[in-house]
Amino acid sequence: MVGVDGSPASRAALEWAARRAQLQKLPLLLVHAVPNYLVSAESVEYQSYRASLLSMLDSEANSVHEFAPAVEVRSSLHFGVPAQVLAELSARSAMVVIGTDRAGDVHGGGFGTLNFQLAMVGRCPVAVIPARPCPVTAGVVVGIDGSPESMAAAYFAAAEAAHTQQELTVICVSHSPARWVDPRADGFGRTEQIGTQGRVILEAVVAAVRARHIHLTVLGRFVQQNVPARVLIEAGKGAAMLVVGSRGSGAAHHAFMGSATQELLLHVPCPVVLTQQEEAGLAAQQYKVHGAGEDTLVPAQISPRCL
Repeated sequence: MVGVDGSPASRAALEWAARRAQLQKLPLLLVHAVPNYLVSAESVEYQSYRASLLSMLDSEANSVHEFAPAVEVRSSLHFGVPAQVLAELSARSAMVVIGTDRAGDVHGGGFGTLNFQLAMVGRCPVAVIPARPCPVTAGVVVGIDGSPESMAAAYFAAAEAAHTQQELTVICVSHSPARWVDPRADGFGRTEQIGTQGRVILEAVVAAVRARHIHLTVLGRFVQQNVPARVLIEAGKGAAMLVVGSRGSGAAHHAFMGSATQELLLHVPCPVVLTQQEEAGLAAQQYKVHGAGEDTLVPAQISPRCL
């Protein structure tokens, strides 16, 4: 499913979604959602407004055949809060694809709002596509922090890399203690502890991914950084895809959520995919608590059923 509104950003998302749908032999659903407060079904202009939107959807659907002629295309017009509409429809979708809304949507919403809201409440992977074409080299990048959500992201990214025959880079980013911490005090020991835990998590995740995809080239990288999103933004430049895990609106903040996720979605370096909480359930069953608390997990023994 792809959200469209006729803007350059949505067209970039539409083309990316169409090519992916053709590659995976899936139908493509084009969706446009209009906030209820903009127009009432009882208003005089309702029918003309609705007709113009349906015409826009038809035009966008016809354009799909230019770059993905084999894809079955359908379209749907909805009246309601866009993020809620897309979130509800996402429960029946393999993936939701939207463009960057950094400049604000066509209805006057604040920039980044739709992307961030949908990332929090979507029921399937959410892909955010930059409006401007990025100079793609190759490779899939995934950010992890030891949570079940980031483990699900790692498995998704590994499957993507294996399917497209690209290498996978797994990046574990941990917050660094504040620079003013005296290295002679406990702060230095805390830095060492964070580093040790991060490297253990990284090694465990890389091993689990390699066990699933024995022919996949997997690179691991551990970074301590005050702003984790910056590491991922830099790593995503030139990549084919950047994957992170979403913990949902009600979850406690972790390395890649809250302001970090918003920062990433406002500076999308390449197609960014956020995997959702539902996908983390199975991953969580394959992990055990390790050292840093119940929110930090590393792979338990891998069962043959999971390979």
